[in-house]
Amino acid sequence: MNKVFQQNRIVTIVMSLVVLGVVASSTSMAGNDRVSGRTVGMARTFVASSRGLDAMGLNPANLALDDRGSTVTFQIAPLGLKVGSDFINYQIYQDYFTGVDSIQPDGSTIRVPKQLSDADKQSILALFPGGIARTQANFDISEFGLSVESSVLGGFGFEVSDRVALNLDIPEGYVQFILNGLPPNGASYSLDNTAVTASWLREYNFSYARLLPFDLTIFNNISVGVGVKVIQGFGYFGTDHYKGVLENTVTHDPVSGSIDNSQLHAAVDFLQYRASFPDSAIANNLFSPLGKGTGFDVGVSSSVMFPALRFGVSVTDIGSINWSKDTKAITGHADMTVTNVTDQSVQDSVKNAFKGQQFDTTGFTTTLPTAMHIGASLQVDEMPFITSFPGRLLIAADLDFGFNNEPGNATTPRFALGMEYRPVMAFPIRLGISTGGRERFAFAGGFGINTPVWDLDLATESLSLLTNPNNFRYASVTLGMKFRI
Repeated sequence: MNKVFQQNRIVTIVMSLVVLGVVASSTSMAGNDRVSGRTVGMARTFVASSRGLDAMGLNPANLALDDRGSTVTFQIAPLGLKVGSDFINYQIYQDYFTGVDSIQPDGSTIRVPKQLSDADKQSILALFPGGIARTQANFDISEFGLSVESSVLGGFGFEVSDRVALNLDIPEGYVQFILNGLPPNGASYSLDNTAVTASWLREYNFSYARLLPFDLTIFNNISVGVGVKVIQGFGYFGTDHYKGVLENTVTHDPVSGSIDNSQLHAAVDFLQYRASFPDSAIANNLFSPLGKGTGFDVGVSSSVMFPALRFGVSVTDIGSINWSKDTKAITGHADMTVTNVTDQSVQDSVKNAFKGQQFDTTGFTTTLPTAMHIGASLQVDEMPFITSFPGRLLIAADLDFGFNNEPGNATTPRFALGMEYRPVMAFPIRLGISTGGRERFAFAGGFGINTPVWDLDLATESLSLLTNPNNFRYASVTLGMKFRI
């Protein structure tokens, strides 16, 4: 039995290192692309409600619409940051990872590791809804943005931005193995659908929109827009596919019933791509991209029946990037049965199988995070039957459909509902909720100081910290300033 216990401990340590290695190799590229305080404060509703620079990269059609009377709007270095994970929350951390008090013979108290019960393990595994724990980190900064709106010429926009994003999916099989090891009756742990995608992209976005000179039955004030993006890629890591299993089989002595033999079966099949500078060379290559590509945004926006109700549709980030410099392929394929896991060469074989081998490649192509957005907005105080209203109230709702799982994107649909209330024009208050996507649920809020010549907006999608702090999993902040002429 001591031999089996020793095998459990060694393999658990090996697999723990594998998991940590996957995470550590990817988090250096974490980031996000949310820079509009108005949009984020309304739970990222934008299809029908965005205006001016807030419409860049989201629905270019809205560039042709009036943006609070401004002809020219420009911004310098607004930024957005969001990090979060299903993998842990504050309550789980407090309950299981801070230890418990233990009274010593001399009467003193120290913290010692907590021994997990079956119920404790189930609570930890509940962090994996659908069997997968999602982690994402996003950072977005717009170095410069400019929009011009003219009733004669239409709306123009130009923006330079850096978008850095990470998606990390960890199946519950890893944690099941760490918690349970190799049980006496055997077990099987699936590692399928492990996925890491991370990228650093720079965009030069040129967008144009125009109001159509005609109406269509109930649709009026119709605007259409298009954005063309020149993309430069400065780093990428992506999982093409990943299948893996770790299981043990146990045979028992037919007479005594004790464990006679324990075997570990490990199998893995994966392919990953990467393009990256050496860490020491990043600062010297800020204008020397590893990949290049082109992207497109298209959108339409229209009032429906009356001006207060507006509907919009957009498709963003249509296109791809060709990575042609410093590219690598990482592949792993193994199917082995191990009987003596205490042997160092056996341990090395298991670790190398899950680590894979890296090869130089001539290049590879990735798609942009293409998505479709459908939304509507209602300016409540401008409804025909509203004769008096205290301030201005805008309500917006969006549906987002991602077409891939590239960094910053998700194939899980997302619904968002947001509002902006202005008791006076200079002080907007924003709230919103969203469900779906990689975040699953978010409670957003924000406020601003908006004058005729400049706007200051602050927002977060982490108001759940106030309403449900024990299950808090995400941190988000967006800050930006615009100047108006």
